[in-house]
Amino acid sequence: MLRPSLLATLTFAAWLCSAAPLEAQNQPVPLPYVFHDDRGSNWDVMYDGSIGDGGNDLYDGGGRLFVNNSAQYQSPTQLATLDSLHNELTFPPQPIAGLNISRCVAVLPSLSTVRFTEVLENPTDTSIKVQLRCYFNMGGSVQQAEPLVDEHKPRQPVGYAISDQNNAVAMIAAGRSSKMPVRFNYRINDDNVDIFYDIEVPARQTVAVVHCQLRRQNASAAANAWKDLKEKELLKDMPRDLRRRVVNFPTGDGYVGDREILRGDALDIVELRGGDTYRGTVKVDRFHLQTLYGPIVLPAEKVVGLLNVGLFRPTQLLVTSEGEVFGGRLDVDSIKLQLTSGQITSIPLSQVTRLGFRKRPGEPEEWNFESKSMAHLSGGERMRVRLPGTDFNLATPSGPIRLNPSVVASIVFQGEQNNVPEVHLTDGSRLSALLGTSWFDMALVGLGSEQRARIPAAALQRFNFAPEPETDPLTPSFTLSNHDRLVGALGGTMSLETPFDTLHVEGPQVKALTHTRAGEHDVQITLWDDSTLSGRLVESHVTCLLKCGVIIRVPIALVESYTQPLPLPSPPMIERIKRIARELDADDWKIRDQAQTQILAIGPPAMSVLRQIQPTSPAEAAQRIELIIQRLSSELDQSGGSSTGASVPIEGANGNGMPMFLR
Repeated sequence: MLRPSLLATLTFAAWLCSAAPLEAQNQPVPLPYVFHDDRGSNWDVMYDGSIGDGGNDLYDGGGRLFVNNSAQYQSPTQLATLDSLHNELTFPPQPIAGLNISRCVAVLPSLSTVRFTEVLENPTDTSIKVQLRCYFNMGGSVQQAEPLVDEHKPRQPVGYAISDQNNAVAMIAAGRSSKMPVRFNYRINDDNVDIFYDIEVPARQTVAVVHCQLRRQNASAAANAWKDLKEKELLKDMPRDLRRRVVNFPTGDGYVGDREILRGDALDIVELRGGDTYRGTVKVDRFHLQTLYGPIVLPAEKVVGLLNVGLFRPTQLLVTSEGEVFGGRLDVDSIKLQLTSGQITSIPLSQVTRLGFRKRPGEPEEWNFESKSMAHLSGGERMRVRLPGTDFNLATPSGPIRLNPSVVASIVFQGEQNNVPEVHLTDGSRLSALLGTSWFDMALVGLGSEQRARIPAAALQRFNFAPEPETDPLTPSFTLSNHDRLVGALGGTMSLETPFDTLHVEGPQVKALTHTRAGEHDVQITLWDDSTLSGRLVESHVTCLLKCGVIIRVPIALVESYTQPLPLPSPPMIERIKRIARELDADDWKIRDQAQTQILAIGPPAMSVLRQIQPTSPAEAAQRIELIIQRLSSELDQSGGSSTGASVPIEGANGNGMPMFLR
């Protein structure tokens, strides 16, 4: 029996042999190996897959790979396999943290870019979580760092344009619209830069992470080159199977599942089962498709490709210019094609594997579904739909709930880990729920004219109605025992039976609530002033005021925990804060400074009161309130959202540590 490491090596070698012609792929080369690009850069690839100085002094060591911040990838041999057609070196796998990890390092000459592909294979029956750290030691100390910001997710840069005294690169850590967060670690006047990824590799699966270094003369030029870059240029020469496994770049364009869409350049193209290809002009005005959700008519000018699926009674997948995919059976037995000679031939549909229309003017370079309402089916179909006009009726562990579709971001019917559909709301909440219907009557809006479809719930993978939101860390939220998450504040009044009295607690004043599991209703409550109370709740439910406006009554037995980084102070304290705030405009600067210090001592809970009174405060007081809010916000960020009191003055802009007094 082969040992796992040997088996992985042989499997990897077999994949290498099948990915490209033998004369191009099977070329073992000694390391270091030097690539050259069109801009005169030399990229010398070292034995661990990193880049040396190569005469450019760009790196002292660029792209070393660490797993869980400890084990470093090292090639088991001093050799790598060269694919000379694609300027790429493939390194053999090394077992680390239960995974078989390998690397591919390619140079894209026309872009002056090196591309790293980290391949993680999980040979076990359980999923494995690891942290990847890609470490770059620059040739000089970092002098400038300009974030590469995705306009769809401006709070999470996908990379940085980094420059030292002599060189600059755009470090591209993820693709635009990537759902995988990345973290950077660097300091000005230091030569170390880290890129971090937190990866989960499902059981018996392989995932890949791609990151690139795009070299230019300075940081601004590198950032501009990234802005002008079509990201598919970074991935287009990757093997198809590997490209499908990339988790930090969108890779759906040009594919339906694992099948590539065929496209012609100047002519339409038809690929047959025997391997022949015909080029010419497809003579069809519209496609009539019978689907499981009803008959659909697709104008030919909307269709870019056709895929035949199945051998004996094939069905057809039609792909539109906007990326929609419709599956069913056409009402014709053949496709008419006018050859370049002028002859028209009828090709039996059963003999067609793929059909692709020529590229038309004005076609989008990439498909972006983030701002569009979409229905995704388990068979690979995806369709633009109109947001439903009637409420969703949900059966949840908290009871029946009616939701207006405008507050629903997505509904996931089938996933790797969920057996019950999940409803994701526009505020970041996540609810397990049954929708109580077998069909969804939807309007299809991407076909030029609106058509109706009756989609079986059993065939649905998910609905996407709005982009998934990024949750503010200062937003209150509930975590439930079934792993649901409710983004919203605790409301109402709760009665807590303690060993000596029954206390009435106002929901807005609660900073944290934790289920102690001593009993169904036993909890510990932390108030806005950090008082902690333990006891038994009299009520069987608590009120959650979701950020999107929906009110949910949640069984207390279902609540795992609740956190509110900015609880509301008690009414007497609110009046005290307002009274102190009036002294921020006092004639005596000592009184102003004393008031400022007192409010800072109350801590972040004072922020909500200060924001209420700031618009009507005198100019002097309003300016001080703004400074206090900035300081308290900074403390919250540093403490990870844990609101604690503060008794130190705001530091002045001159950096000397003296208080900033407005005298």
